[in-house]
Amino acid sequence: ICAEASNGCVRIIPLAHNIGDSAVKMGPKPKRRVMTRAQCSVEIEGRGNSTKKGGRKKVTMDARTQMRRMAAAEPRVPIGKKFVHKRSSESSSSAHRSSSPIEQWICSIAELGVRGIRKEFVHAVKGFVPAGAQSAWEDDKNFEKNRYEDIRLLDKTRVIIKKSPDNDDYIHASYVQVDNDVTYICAQGPLPNTVQNFWIMIIQEQSKVVLQLCQSIENGKEQSAEYFPTDAKSKGYGAVNVKILEKPSNVIGLKKVTRTKIQATYGSVTHEVIHILYSGWPDHCVAESPAVCKEVRNIVHRHYERKPIVVHCSAGIGRTGTFVAMEMAISKLKRKETISICDLAKALREQRMGAIQNDQQYLFIFRMVIEILMSDDLLTKDLQVINFLKEYEDVIQRKRLERKKKSTKA
Repeated sequence: ICAEASNGCVRIIPLAHNIGDSAVKMGPKPKRRVMTRAQCSVEIEGRGNSTKKGGRKKVTMDARTQMRRMAAAEPRVPIGKKFVHKRSSESSSSAHRSSSPIEQWICSIAELGVRGIRKEFVHAVKGFVPAGAQSAWEDDKNFEKNRYEDIRLLDKTRVIIKKSPDNDDYIHASYVQVDNDVTYICAQGPLPNTVQNFWIMIIQEQSKVVLQLCQSIENGKEQSAEYFPTDAKSKGYGAVNVKILEKPSNVIGLKKVTRTKIQATYGSVTHEVIHILYSGWPDHCVAESPAVCKEVRNIVHRHYERKPIVVHCSAGIGRTGTFVAMEMAISKLKRKETISICDLAKALREQRMGAIQNDQQYLFIFRMVIEILMSDDLLTKDLQVINFLKEYEDVIQRKRLERKKKSTKA
């Protein structure tokens, strides 16, 4: 063993080896050899210090001391206030290019986080107003046909009623193209004076599904006029006769989803349609259950037969816009196209003005896309996804508690 003397030298002291309980005597006592500190070498073992021949690399004490002094002399560089993850740096661009659109999108969510997603809506989507004429909406004769005076309608995408009894071609509804096979008609909840044109639109477009995302009355306010009979087999709405073929019934396993089969007759044309009511989505909020919302989408797709899908809430932009934006995102990802929800939201607003009303609904688009991708086995519930889902639930639960407190005070 080595022991340091008072004069700074190191001396070697032999040590007897113990085997069991008996000591083995060493040979003749060797002559003591004294070395200076500079002469003493230390063997450094490790993978990083091996020579090419596999031997051990020796570093002298003086060399080690010199290395320490050099390291201490190097200036310390402080970590910046904002840490930039490798994913968002230039070095990650090649990795993003080689990954699938779904993987790229999930990585972008991880980088943004829930707070970043909500900020993205506020800064990039909320104030986005598309260019385009709105002459039909501005026409005084149509003023009473609009449920809200601040929800505008673009001429370029509005649904034009082609054959009405009084030559009235106006209804507050817009075409939204999702892909070559899927088109939505986003509409406001019908008013008593627009129910006739609402049905004429359904017959004209040969729609097989009408999806209602609001209740007729919410918090004491009308969100949509009733446009099919609830206490009789048939009822007339202007020139349109509406008949119930199958009474409203709850979809098995989905308490807040109701299905009704309806027949509408206008002139010589008779048309059948499936009406789906999903009452689990409060106004200005997110759906209570992403899983149920996913099943609602599945029902719609089972019945739509590649005809325009009519969807409405109250204004036809909040819950309606959120649902259609989710469809747009899923459609692109399944076609293996890269997506930006921000760009999709703007593209949606280019067709349905004002679509997606707040940051919670914007956040829900992300949540629903993840729900559908996992259900279709296109996404694994890894740590990134788990972290997002937890963060999402924390925010939504907090918002629900805030609304509950406000309603209690009111």
